[in-house]
Formats: sequence, C-alpha cells, structure tokens
Amino acid sequence: MKNTLVLYESRYGFTKMAAWQASLVLGPGKCKRFSEMNDFGQEWDLVVLLIPVYYERMEQEAVAFIKNNLEWLKKNKVVLFCTCLIKEYAKKYLQPVSGLLGSCVIFQGGIAGNLILNRLEEKDRTRMAVFFKSAGFDEQDYLCFDQDEYVETLLSIKEWKDCPAKVMEKKKLLGFCEEFLTNHNTCSLSTGYKSRIRATPIEYQYWNGFIYVISEGGQKFANILQNPNVSVAVFNEFQGMNQLRGMQIKGMAEIIESGSTQYLEFLTMKNLDYENVRKLPVALHLIRIKIEKIEFLWSGFRKMAVDVKQILTFCQ
Repeated sequence: MKNTLVLYESRYGFTKMAAWQASLVLGPGKCKRFSEMNDFGQEWDLVVLLIPVYYERMEQEAVAFIKNNLEWLKKNKVVLFCTCLIKEYAKKYLQPVSGLLGSCVIFQGGIAGNLILNRLEEKDRTRMAVFFKSAGFDEQDYLCFDQDEYVETLLSIKEWKDCPAKVMEKKKLLGFCEEFLTNHNTCSLSTGYKSRIRATPIEYQYWNGFIYVISEGGQKFANILQNPNVSVAVFNEFQGMNQLRGMQIKGMAEIIESGSTQYLEFLTMKNLDYENVRKLPVALHLIRIKIEKIEFLWSGFRKMAVDVKQILTFCQ
C-alpha cells in the first residue's frame, strides 16, 4: 500500500478542508499542519503540500518549512498546491518553492478558494479592502471552489500514485486474475445513475474476459439502462493484513436479449436448458459485463517480488 503525507497551513479553514479531502482521496496516509510535522523517519510514497496565498504571497510559515527541510523533501515525490482566488496564477505563486524543489515536484496547481468577508478578522478585512481597491476587484464574497474539478484532479494524481512500481508480466497476471475469478462465484455488483446507486450481492460466472450475471430484474437494470458503467468487487473474507486477497473490476454492462446466441451459450455453460428456463414463472435476464480494468490486491504478490497491488487493463 502506498502512503501519502499531506501537509498544510490554514487561517480560516479552507486550505485545511482541501488538505483533508486530499488525504481522503490519496490515502492511506496522514494529514498534518506544517508546524505539526516532527517525524521525518517514516518513508512516504507521496508528499502533498498545500499552501494558502494571502495578499499575493504564499503563507510564510509554509515557505519556511520547505526551505528548512529541503533535502528531506527532495527525497520524495511532491505535489504542490496553492489555494488562492485565481488558480491561473498558481504557477507564479508557487515558483519560489517549486524552483527550490526542482524535479521532485511531479504536479503543481492551484485550488480556487472561497473568500467570505464576514469571517475575516478585522485586520484582514481592512487589508482585503485595500487589496480589492488596488486590484480593481469588487469588495464582495468570492465563492470560487469547484468541488468536482478538485476531486477529478486528485483522482488523476491517485491514478499515477497507485500505478505499481514492480509490475508482473501481463500474461502471468491474467492467469492469477482468472484463477481467482473462476474459483469464486459471488460478487458485489455496483450500478448507478445520478443520485440513484445500488450495490447488489449476486452470483456470477467468469468466462474469457466477461462476467455474466443472471437475475430476475430490479433496480440494477434501471441503472444499467441509463449508465452501463459498473463496478464489481470479488474478495475473500478478511483474515488479517497479511492475507489480503480481493479485486475491484471496472467494466461495461449490457443486457443480453433472451433467446439470443449469447444467451443460449451462457445457459449451456451453466448446464441449463433453454426450454426449462422459459417455463419458469418469471423471466431470467442476462447481464454481460466486459471487463476493462482489474485492480488485484493480494498479499501473495509480495513473495513474487512485485507490488501487492497489480493492475490489469483489458484491450477495448
């Protein structure tokens, strides 16, 4: 498991909130103020620094921390964020520290924040009035934070972070994935459309890059009709951190027409007779899920000198 350290400074809580969200998405890890950081012995796979900008300058306590711990930071992969009103200025704001950190910075960007005037201390309120006048801004609240955009940015960083460094050869990994899938028969099928979500424990059958599910009907079909993107989880019962074995699967679902060639092939695979199925009091509907990506977490991979989490992408 790859660990993330998130460090931040915050006066009014916005950067603290952004740091907390980063720690949730990029975890497992820790989230601390710069002033709380005192353990430099632990190794981190990623260090995320969130620095607020006040009156066109980065928070100086955060800048001082970076300067005082430059050599330690350079041993890590670093993500730099600044929180400000105009995120397009982020590169300019961050340049003094990004220049010091150099090639260890793998991403830098801005988070457009919220400024609510009645929450400011009197001193800052007065200074903001002067700043607004000099910058030609209206003296008003600014609600600039885009939650969706920030989460998408964090997910992009997470995808890079979670990419295994020690990778198993694809054909060999496929064999392990198929062995696991064929030796299990129950999954959690997650479907959703807008605010309507559903996780269904259900029996499945794996065959040749596809997961097949047969069902009498239900909300999952409504979700698939409007959004074919699904997620499937297959896992062993938890028995300790050294015996983890489970996978998350991303795929595209389609509902197979009853009586079609694909439907009949599935019944044959299950040793079911089509005429007997037709005589049942209710219809059985077939969902076929084309696997796009498998994320396989297995403690046993460690013994093979590869990362415990392996990612297998299927050709589209």
